[in-house]
Amino acid sequence: MSGDLDSVIISKEPDGSFVALHTPSGKKTAGASMELARDAMRELLGMDDEGDFTEPTTSDRFSGVGRDVARFLEGPVSDMLKFHSGFARLEAFDAGVAHIRLGGGCQGCPSSLITLLNGVRSQLQDEFGEDQIVDVVPVD
Repeated sequence: MSGDLDSVIISKEPDGSFVALHTPSGKKTAGASMELARDAMRELLGMDDEGDFTEPTTSDRFSGVGRDVARFLEGPVSDMLKFHSGFARLEAFDAGVAHIRLGGGCQGCPSSLITLLNGVRSQLQDEFGEDQIVDVVPVD
């Protein structure tokens, strides 16, 4: 598979159709060909034909530390989440609490809360300090 769908397995069904399975989240798509199943998975995850997310960034909505946090989420954090076809966006930032939405393959994934509370929060606190990032709150 191409790098944009590393966490997707495409298999051929007995009837000749194809199923794409996003292994971290369990999301499935189907198609008459491998390409159609892959394209359906990209659409489900919110990706364009090149594997980039169509979801707009949010950093331009913030200033100061909020903007820096949003850019960090859009950069290094989302780069890490791309391994599971996911990304992170800052939805709100107030008094050191970052309200974060995980999207793509991370949206609805059973492990996304653990990823957010253990991985993303730690990365943010390492980058900005615990006085700047007091906590993170998941946003659906």
